[in-house]
This record gives sequence, C-alpha cells and structure tokens, in this order.
Amino acid sequence: MKKKIWIIACLCVILLAGVTGLYTYSIYSQAEKALDKMSAPVPVVVPIKESAKVKPLTLLLMGIDYRPESASLNSDVIMVVTLNPDKKSATLVSLPRDLQLDPEGLEARKANYYYPHFMLKDKETAFANTKQIFSDLLGIPIDYAVTVDFDGFRKVVDLMGGLTIDVDMNMRYVDDEDGTDINLKKGTALLNGKQVLDFVRYRKSNRNTEESSDLERNQRQQQVLNELLTSLKSVDGVTKLGSIIGTLGDHIRTDVPASQLRDLLSTYYDISPEKVEYIPLDGEWVSPYIVVSDEVINKARFALKLQLNGGVMPESDVDSESIIDFGKNTESAGVGTSTGADGTLPGRTNEDRTGTQGAVGSGKGTGTSAGTGKTGSGGTSTSPQSSKPTSGTTVSPKPPVNSDKNTISKSTYEGRTGE
Repeated sequence: MKKKIWIIACLCVILLAGVTGLYTYSIYSQAEKALDKMSAPVPVVVPIKESAKVKPLTLLLMGIDYRPESASLNSDVIMVVTLNPDKKSATLVSLPRDLQLDPEGLEARKANYYYPHFMLKDKETAFANTKQIFSDLLGIPIDYAVTVDFDGFRKVVDLMGGLTIDVDMNMRYVDDEDGTDINLKKGTALLNGKQVLDFVRYRKSNRNTEESSDLERNQRQQQVLNELLTSLKSVDGVTKLGSIIGTLGDHIRTDVPASQLRDLLSTYYDISPEKVEYIPLDGEWVSPYIVVSDEVINKARFALKLQLNGGVMPESDVDSESIIDFGKNTESAGVGTSTGADGTLPGRTNEDRTGTQGAVGSGKGTGTSAGTGKTGSGGTSTSPQSSKPTSGTTVSPKPPVNSDKNTISKSTYEGRTGE
C-alpha cells in the first residue's frame, strides 16, 4: 500500500513538472516573439562585457501620447534610469515634459518637443539624437531609448487586474475634441488601466477641481511604478508575465538589441521597489515652461553617476560636479572657494565650520559660495563669465522671447503648449 501511494505521488510530481514546464515554455515562447518584435530592427551582437547582466546601463524612457488620428508623438512622460546589476538597484530621474531646454545648435524648446521633432526629420536617427539631448543635460552617456505608447500602458495595467492607488485629490477634466474624460475621486481605490493613465496625466481642471503641478505628477508616476513593480513580483504577476510582454510587443519601440532585452528582463524583472531611487526634477512654472535650477539638475547628475559606479564616484569626478552635499542642517556655516567648471553646484562645509568646497562657478571661471550647515547645501555661486556652457544641453534661465513657437500641437491647457 505504501509503495502504491509513493508511486502515485511520484506520478503527480512528474505530471505537475510537465505541466509547469509546458506553461513555462509557453510564456518563454510568447515573450521571445514579443522581444524580437520590439527590439532594434537590425540584429546586433552584444559582447558579454556590455551585457545588462554585468554592465550598468542608462536608459531613456518615454511615454508617448500616440494618437493615430492626429499622428501625435508627444513624449508626455520622460524618465532617465540607471540600472546596476551588481546591486540590483536603479536610480530614476523624472523630467517634467514642459522642462525648458536649450541644446547647442537647436532652438530652446520644451523637453517633450525633441523626440517628435527628430522623428519627423529622420526616424533612423531619432533615438540617437534624442538620447544625445538628455545625455548632454545630465552629463552621462545614455545607452538605449525606449518608448511605450499610452494604450500599451493601459492594457498592461488591465492585464494586472488594475492597481490599488491612493488618489491624492479629486480630478475632473473633459476634452470633447480628443475624448479625454478624467473623473477620479480622492482616496484609495482599485483603478483600471484607463483610470491609472488619467491619474498620472492629470494636470488641469475644467470642472471645478484643483489643478495639479508637474511635481505632483512626478510623485504619481513614482507611486504607479512602485505598484507595478510590486504586482509583477507577486505570483499572479509572474504568471501573467508572458501576456504582459506579448502585449507590449505591439506598443514599444526601442533601439535595445533583442539579446540585451532578454538580459535586462532576466536581470531586473524582480527588482525590489525599495531598490529604486526616484528623483523628480522640480522647478518653477514660468509660462510656458518649467524652469529647473542648476542645483536640482546637478543633484540628479550626481545620483545617476553614483548608481552607474556602484556607489563610488570615479576619480575624474571627485573634484568637480560629483562632490555635492545635499543635507539640510543649518546649525553652522562656512565659506569655501573653488575654481569653477561648467555648471553650478552647492557649496560644502565641514563640521569645524571651515569651507572645504565652494560652489562651482557658472560657466568657466572662479566661483564663490557660502555653504550652510554641517552637511548642508550651500548658497548661490557667482562667476564673471556667462552661465551658458560652451557645449551641450542646458536648462535656460528664462523662456525665449519668441515663446509662441514652442508648440507641437494646439494645447487645451491655459498657457501650456505642446499637448
């Protein structure tokens, strides 16, 4: 009798293993087709040392408001993320879509202008040119670019069975022209794909609810990403992984080679939300732009570089923009001086109140700065030279005079263009 039970138990295990194997193969096969579909069109052999399994990478992620009827390609969500395989960690910088940029050789425009601009000029070089814009801005090389249209995002959330979201405010906005109808109530609720998309995009109201800032939108993006990562790590999320990847195959465009996509997926699919550092670029609304200070930009640069180097800055950066202290303690103050380089950085002081590192001057020159706090951020820096570097992408100090040209398509929001 015991022998019979043992045989039956073994058969059950074998059958279960067989079914699991077939299911796993089905997921793998479905994912393989989707990965081939969404990867770079020209096959590329990635050397082992360049693989996402061993090399930290930087990706430009863009959420595209693609509408076939209007041929819109506006990049409403823009993020730059660095991934570290050794630590299984990431740093994600969220850029306001209305961020004012002033790239060398191009007109000063909003951040969401450049990808559709390059796409209209030449689809083959659009990714490379867009990556260069944000690479110059953040001072790091960007390896790959990924776009996902909003319809794909909505479908993925629906496949996950929705997301439980803490809606921070009542949201109501209607646009009969493009079919937008946002209607969310403050409080925690299970939202479907369309509602989650409304949640992260909401900015303006025309139905007696409060407006929303870009900072609040960035915080919502962080909340949604955290919920997605948590859901994907669940048993239910893992079983739906094949369907999710299959769905995204029709909605993602990227220059990541197929083999590198597989390495990225296998390395980071179970990344913990606690291992993702979010840095929103907060700025001021100076119509029709978001203007971000050099200090905020430099904080993002520092964090991205730190992630790429496993928490240790390379020696080449030690005496320049990488030495930044962002503490807020104001118990003591000191003054330091430093030979300027491109950009502007906060001053630093040590505990005996002697300034050890002044702010780097704007432009190339000698800068001075008063640092505040034991480990606090410093004051402003000054330089006799121009605040605009000789090359690269900068954040313009003010909107250009001819700001009415900064539009991709007609806006439905007051004073905001590029919708």
